[in-house]
Amino acid sequence: MGYRFLKKLTKVDDAIALVSKHLTIELGSEEINFDESLGRVLAEDVISRVDIPPVNKSAVDGYAVKGVDLLSASRYSPLRLKVVDEVKIGERPSKGAQGAVKVATGSALPDGFDTVIPAEYVDLIEDDEIEVLRSFPIGDNVIQRGEDVKKGKVVLKRGRIMNPFDIGMLAQLKKTRVRVLEKLRIAILPTGSEMIEPGEGGDLYKTVDTNAYTLSALCRESWMEAHHINAVKDDLETLTQAIRSAIRNNHVLITTGGTSVGELDLVPEAVQRAESVKSMVRGIGIRPGRPTGVAVVDGRLVFMLSGFPTACIVGFIALVRPLLYKVINAPEPPKPIVRAILKSKVASSLGVASYVRVKVGRVGEELFAEPVRVMGSSSISSLTEANGFLIIPPESEGFDSGSEVQIHLYDSIQG
Repeated sequence: MGYRFLKKLTKVDDAIALVSKHLTIELGSEEINFDESLGRVLAEDVISRVDIPPVNKSAVDGYAVKGVDLLSASRYSPLRLKVVDEVKIGERPSKGAQGAVKVATGSALPDGFDTVIPAEYVDLIEDDEIEVLRSFPIGDNVIQRGEDVKKGKVVLKRGRIMNPFDIGMLAQLKKTRVRVLEKLRIAILPTGSEMIEPGEGGDLYKTVDTNAYTLSALCRESWMEAHHINAVKDDLETLTQAIRSAIRNNHVLITTGGTSVGELDLVPEAVQRAESVKSMVRGIGIRPGRPTGVAVVDGRLVFMLSGFPTACIVGFIALVRPLLYKVINAPEPPKPIVRAILKSKVASSLGVASYVRVKVGRVGEELFAEPVRVMGSSSISSLTEANGFLIIPPESEGFDSGSEVQIHLYDSIQG
């Protein structure tokens, strides 16, 4: 077991790769109603048992014919056809028809009728006779059986996070029950003898626990199930017991506070004592949030985030969120990215990815990004005032004023 300390910061991608090798979280599955599956993770492939559409259908309003009858039709040699039937949407067509059949968009075609003439290309001679002034390729204006989905096709793959369109597809397939992964159980454990709850009375020198509530909100995806535990005081034995219990009852544990190298930063030692540690990384190359750590304990994920709110959230965005998606073997959804002109110079240190909070606004047709000048990683106001992050890569020392930069938005643009 190799430990990495704050003297040497680990790149985020390296930490994710190292930890991923030791993950052994296996989620169970459950069967639920298809219309309750939004945001859940498919536990098995969804394979179509039918062709969609199940029969050939008209793509336009017009007249269904046998294509070979139209090959000689032209303005100089118009073709007259008798209208022998009409098929409305949802009706079964009659068999053995000859001539032309009036159809609407979505009507099923009778057997042998393989082409549809749009109504605007037809002259109605009498109520039961039409004249066609041009030829049409065989199969024109027809939605073929199985054109949308072929029977036996894998329509939705295992590991997919269900979206509204997927639910529509399940409805189309008449698959009313679907198997999904059980929810990922996440425990959020704030630490520190100074912590109090938002509704709790106390003196001015205590610290209100904001991190647990912010993290709980960030973990409110449909495939997650997060709950936070009451804050644990700075006592190694008490902290060890709380971490051990949380690990045994959850797939993931997120702690906040106590991650640095001070006398009361007991979380890393408590994690080591709690269970069998396969891998631990301490010190991530992000700013704010350098004390962030992660470990694999008894095959489960344990994240050690800073107690400072902004550093805590940056640690979640940079490290926790990507690894949670690794657990369910699903790609992390992209966040909106815009290009904006930087209004002020921002500096960074080589080897560290800096998450600069910026406020993006619109002036005329252009977007401008103004860094939020709030010092320190303890200020949560920098997150509420901003609407995006400028991420300065580790190989850069920053950007000059007037530079065009990429901004990762987390809130709407005003103005």
